[in-house]
Amino acid sequence: MDKHTQKHDTFIRAIMGNRQIALDYFQSCIPRNIQDLLDFSTFQQLPDTYISKELQKSISDIVYTCKRAGGDGEVKISLLVEHKSYVDKYVPIQIGSYIFSGLLKQISNKESPSLIIPILLYHGKDRWEYKTLADIFENVEPALRGFVPDYQYIFHNLGEISDEEIQELHNKFLAASLLAMKHIAFKEQLNALLPTILTLASGMGKNLQNSLVVYTLDGNPLTEKQIDDLFTLLGNQNKDAIMDILEVFKEKGKQETTCEAVKNLIKQAVLTDEQIASAMNVRIDYIAEIRESMTSES
Repeated sequence: MDKHTQKHDTFIRAIMGNRQIALDYFQSCIPRNIQDLLDFSTFQQLPDTYISKELQKSISDIVYTCKRAGGDGEVKISLLVEHKSYVDKYVPIQIGSYIFSGLLKQISNKESPSLIIPILLYHGKDRWEYKTLADIFENVEPALRGFVPDYQYIFHNLGEISDEEIQELHNKFLAASLLAMKHIAFKEQLNALLPTILTLASGMGKNLQNSLVVYTLDGNPLTEKQIDDLFTLLGNQNKDAIMDILEVFKEKGKQETTCEAVKNLIKQAVLTDEQIASAMNVRIDYIAEIRESMTSES
């Protein structure tokens, strides 16, 4: 998994790990006629032990469950989120593998199979239209169509939703997150929206705010003038909180810079680990950890 994909995965894991944010997200993207069939009072995240090994391989997948409305026994609906920041024509195959993997896991847990509703969250810059598995197979004769698995998924394409509509979401931190994801590939648009994004996110806990700022500014560092302009637009009441969060991001940047510097010194093979640790003002075991990671990558 490349750094770009891991960045999106880490952020989505952080926000979707919050039950209220996840609940508000599902209620914002699931069509009303389907929501009416679900009992969101029973909404809960499935533990990792519930998810099959195949699902665990893709860390971006988040699975929640709830019962059907009307108290129809113990039948559950599993809500699975997969995200893409790029167009992937074969995603119906990936989603299909998740569905059948999840059903097999239910059976291995000695449960009656329950429905799985997949949601594909797309936040890339290229145009992408909804496609089913059948669309991948062209010119299939009628007698052979029955061998193509038939299922649907919810396609949540942020590019087709206006910024104004996103900002109107009840959960303002969710709105801030979706805005950041929608514009993450367009730096000028993203920077213009930073005051809005940070203001919407201001009511959430510091850890999630940190995750949002790091996600938004990673690879998009602001100049001192941009930070000053941002503070002016935000107003005095938000400066302290935002500064604290930006300091976390700056510290992350310093750590990454230190790591790269240590790697370069190790590659030069001139100094001992003790000398590198002394020069960079870090622990000797930190040097050993980086050396070990470089060995495993090579």
